[in-house]
Amino acid sequence: MPLVALISDVHGNLPALEAVVKKIDTFKPDQWVCLGDVVGYGPFPSECIDLIRSRNIPTVMGNHDAGVSGNLTIKHFRNPNRKLIQKTQEILSKEQLRWLQNLPETLVDDNNWIAVHANPLEPLKWDYVDSAIKARNILASINAQLCFVGHTHIPFVVSNKIGLLGFNKDQKYLINPGSVGQPRDEDFRASFCLVDTEKWEIKMERVEYNTEKVLTGLTNLGFSRGESHILLRY
Repeated sequence: MPLVALISDVHGNLPALEAVVKKIDTFKPDQWVCLGDVVGYGPFPSECIDLIRSRNIPTVMGNHDAGVSGNLTIKHFRNPNRKLIQKTQEILSKEQLRWLQNLPETLVDDNNWIAVHANPLEPLKWDYVDSAIKARNILASINAQLCFVGHTHIPFVVSNKIGLLGFNKDQKYLINPGSVGQPRDEDFRASFCLVDTEKWEIKMERVEYNTEKVLTGLTNLGFSRGESHILLRY
């Protein structure tokens, strides 16, 4: 299997995405995968979609992508994010909205991995895989050796075997690369992950970016400073 670069939960945060892409390029990955939520929370949804598409990065649908594209009612979202989703619908072109609307629920690779935004067993229920117990239940129920998920905004790796240390080619793993645009683990830097199963190595990486540009972008869309901090969890 090649070196795979995993990104997730970009959430309209262009400065973070640009910083992550620049850093990932230095590793020269063989393949990229985006685990959904390209939009939501951040002020640059159009630019983020264009950057993802210009790189031909395979992308699965996240709940915010579904909300913006009309595949999921915005009643599932609370303000100020509901207001941001409505503004995003106004910002995006019809073609960009169609791209979001037609994103697949899951991606499956011949090299034995499955990629999904939330839970691969029921992708459109948007369940948070936020515990080792949930992760191991999923691993026991799928055929793929590796399962890539996002949604929680917190990077983690869970094996199917309790107490296993390291990254072992004989085991199964659920891997979450964390969030590019809105980390929730008290580290505001953008997060991504590199998975190399030729060498059987996994790296969680963090990148600094200009947060002020994102706050200013939200202000330009009519959000208060307080609302902007809530949206980005700064």
